[in-house]
Amino acid sequence: MEIDKTAIVDRNTAIGENVKIGPYSIVEENVEIGANTEILPFCHIKGSTKIGKNNIIHTGSIIGEKPQMLGLKKELGHLSIGNNNIIREYVTINTSTEENNRTELGDNNYLMGFSHIAHDCRLGNNITMSNGSLLAGHVEVEDSATISANTAIHQFVRIGRLAMIGGLSRVTKDVPPFMMLIGNSKIFGINTVGLKRADFSTEEINEVKRIFTTIYRKKLPLNKILDELKKSNTVRTEEVIKFIESSKRGISGGKTSNLVEKLFLEYPLFTKQRVDAYRLFKKAAR
Repeated sequence: MEIDKTAIVDRNTAIGENVKIGPYSIVEENVEIGANTEILPFCHIKGSTKIGKNNIIHTGSIIGEKPQMLGLKKELGHLSIGNNNIIREYVTINTSTEENNRTELGDNNYLMGFSHIAHDCRLGNNITMSNGSLLAGHVEVEDSATISANTAIHQFVRIGRLAMIGGLSRVTKDVPPFMMLIGNSKIFGINTVGLKRADFSTEEINEVKRIFTTIYRKKLPLNKILDELKKSNTVRTEEVIKFIESSKRGISGGKTSNLVEKLFLEYPLFTKQRVDAYRLFKKAAR
């Protein structure tokens, strides 16, 4: 154990082997820190917080602060952080609102600078949250999802496994597994890059494409969508069906953009892709 002389660590803190606590960091009572975890300078770890092994918490992060809610008179909740997480500069994670609940962060997650996880959120494993991404209360994020920079996710929303949320998006409804969302809760396609990185075969990716087509291109009512999906008895289809049937907020809609979105999101993206491709081919031809 290595604690800087300027750090303030409560005597009731449970600290594992080889933990490092940097200059001017504060660790309050009721905190548990697992072996080989490193806390860099100016961090504040507080509340009923349990941190697993091999985590690194970067400068200025505030972990275990009480929920940001009006009328909350005392700290009742808990926070559980798993193993092998990288929590970058100035990240904030709040405890749950109730004593019998907890905010959860699983294993092998990468939270970039200034990202925020509010009370009662549940995050799985291998998730990436980019700079400035914000999760409101009770949000659930499944394994291997990617949330890009400066994205805001509404309370109680669920993000499915291997979903991709584009930067500057506003997410107000659930995002099914494997899908790619951009802008104002609009699904633009499937997360092809993420699926390939997850070692999905060509056949499996084509299966996800068929799922996308059924949900977002056939213009069917939800009950008919589910009927169509249930005709395909595969693991990935069953996963999407289960996700949709358990949705309380409803799933995000398809690409039916209004004029403002076309002018400021779709057309610039379309033009940039074409310009980049032109430059690439022109460079290759030299």
